Amino acid sequence: MTRHLEFPKKANLGCGYDIRENYLNIDLHERHGPDLVADITKLDVLPNDWFDEIVAQDVLEHVERHKVAVALKEWARILAPNGVIQVRVPSLELIFKMLSQPQNRPANEAAKIIHLLYGTQEYTGDYHLAGFTAAVLEQHLNDVGLQICKAEISYGWCFDVHARKTDVLDDVTEFAYSAYFKILGRPADADGINHFTHAIKSGFSRDQLLKELQESREGRAFWTGPSYLLDHLDTVQPIASASRVADTRPTVRGALSDLRSAIFG
Repeated sequence: MTRHLEFPKKANLGCGYDIRENYLNIDLHERHGPDLVADITKLDVLPNDWFDEIVAQDVLEHVERHKVAVALKEWARILAPNGVIQVRVPSLELIFKMLSQPQNRPANEAAKIIHLLYGTQEYTGDYHLAGFTAAVLEQHLNDVGLQICKAEISYGWCFDVHARKTDVLDDVTEFAYSAYFKILGRPADADGINHFTHAIKSGFSRDQLLKELQESREGRAFWTGPSYLLDHLDTVQPIASASRVADTRPTVRGALSDLRSAIFG
């Protein structure tokens, strides 16, 4: 057996045919030609706190729901302190949003999106067994000591997040990404990042910025009404000061009324 000191410092979990140079490519199926054939929820052969970088793209949804926490605990175990893991998973909310679009109502178009939800299902291990919202994904990561430090939307229907093995995010940009994902369920936009950076340099505390985000128009709408309403409101914007937000905040009841008027006249 290969001694752990000969392992590279980067790992690619559930690699499939995505074999990467300078990574330890790990997969359940030998047909993919990985460096290590193993169950990614049980990696006893690998040492604690070893890998500086771990990639797990399009993997976690293939794990049984009751094993998601087990898998992430194992991945966090082999990740070095302050190391970063990249996780890409389908977003249930984004997929349902796609299904709700008029152009996707015909059966042939809806079937394409249903495929995204359940997986290709061509062989054992190619089925989607778990689904995620922003809150569920973040909670799973936090439970094993991982803090989201970057977030993006891939292909319009996947959460693509980087999470650092740390108790506290020191970097302001990473803190902003974490705050947006936690409070608004989405990646931070460039204006939001700039606002957070400037505010902290000007003496604002992190708690003040979190409160500002929670009390923003978008924050209030996100937590008090259906998420699909966000597309019908002018709420996605750079975060203003809390005082300005309080004056311009829409109510969900008012938003529903406006939406009914727009649809039914």
